[in-house]
Amino acid sequence: MSWEPLVLVPEVEARRVLRDRPIRLRVLAPHGSWTGCGKLRVLRVKVDESSPEENSSVELTVGYEAYQS
Repeated sequence: MSWEPLVLVPEVEARRVLRDRPIRLRVLAPHGSWTGCGKLRVLRVKVDESSPEENSSVELTVGYEAYQS
């Protein structure tokens, strides 16, 4: 299965699609004191290849649409 369609979708929608799999969520944030604004969107999808396809965990790297200082 290709995970490319999940890139840039809102994080909530991606979690719905992946509801049957274990998910690790990483929030990418800029260095310094910034406030995330807007929706969290999926920036990268990484699948654990060491597990069988149906049991593989998925790591989502997400980031906000914008940041304010």
